[in-house]
Amino acid sequence: MEKQDILGAKKLRKKIIKAACDKKRIIVYADADLDGVAAAVIFKETIEILNPKYKKSDLKIYFPDRENDGYGITLTALEYLKKYAPAEFFALDCGISNIKEVGVANKLGFSVGIMDHHQILGGKLPKADAIVDLYRKGEIYPFKHFSTAGLVYKIVKPILNESGLKWEPERFLELVALATIADMMPLESENKDLVDQGLAAFKYTKRYGLKALREITKVIDDDPMELGQKIIAPLNSSSRIGILTETYVLFTTGSFREARMTAYNLIAEHKEKKRKTQEILEEVEIKIAGKDSPIIFEGGRNWPSVIIGVVASKICNRYKKPTFLFKFGKEESVGSCRPPKGYDGVKAMASCKKLFITYGGHALACGCRIKNKNFEKIRAALEKYFLKTKPQKNG
Repeated sequence: MEKQDILGAKKLRKKIIKAACDKKRIIVYADADLDGVAAAVIFKETIEILNPKYKKSDLKIYFPDRENDGYGITLTALEYLKKYAPAEFFALDCGISNIKEVGVANKLGFSVGIMDHHQILGGKLPKADAIVDLYRKGEIYPFKHFSTAGLVYKIVKPILNESGLKWEPERFLELVALATIADMMPLESENKDLVDQGLAAFKYTKRYGLKALREITKVIDDDPMELGQKIIAPLNSSSRIGILTETYVLFTTGSFREARMTAYNLIAEHKEKKRKTQEILEEVEIKIAGKDSPIIFEGGRNWPSVIIGVVASKICNRYKKPTFLFKFGKEESVGSCRPPKGYDGVKAMASCKKLFITYGGHALACGCRIKNKNFEKIRAALEKYFLKTKPQKNG
């Protein structure tokens, strides 16, 4: 094990080992984007390596429906999952801001472990049995910018190294590399090493799904831009299949026929996503024409929540303004925020936190849920915040 360890990692490793070796029922609850899916696959396969006799029916994978339920651990999801209690409940790429929901999970009989890489709001942690998040108070680990897949890899690697069991690190590293690039983590320090090793492994992948996607797209492995457009973009365009996602199926299928079919579906969905993105982009530009504001703050009822983040990034890059876009619901709306480099979207929302139902994420890519009645109040509060806030040179 490494001399310097991540805060909470030792406790979490014990929890993982005990869950696998004692054949406890396990729920893996992960965000549905590429980072969350990759983290879930790494975690699932770690359990299978640790205990080859672990019953597959006792390990449940669940990806929340962002479109209908929002981000993170949701009460809707817990209502569905309570039939599996008691169980070990591992939240990946989410959970650090779900104070209320983790409390509910505890009452339902779940023992919660959290592996997240998002900022901690107000310094308050959920009452989970084990937590790893590099933004925790007291954390001294020098590098803090892992994707969740990278973070999970850092947690499970010592377990597998010390177990004496045969495992293939490259099959995890290829997922870490794709997740790190997809989540726009800085490609420096440990991330650079993980991505370099992962992209080298990707060229020789044994996963049928990635083989199929590489074959169909004819991607050039050493061209990061082409890799992003032909591989990562389709993987991030995944639809849900029940409580799973197509990307999860692609990563885990043992059938090359299913792999090719899923890969073609993801490519088709990405093309439709691009078309819808352009449509929303044009709508936003019409809405903001002639407006004089330090921010861009707009919404639409027919804007899918899984797309508004992409549009917000494009608008932010084009106009160099903090951009907040919302998918309007009947009474509540889901929003995505993308500020220019040097600003912190989470801090901005924290400045008027009482107006939000939930908010969180990374400085340059974050999200929220609001009551529609507070829409204009939030716009005014954020305009005021950004008028007096200067960009940080190291942001």
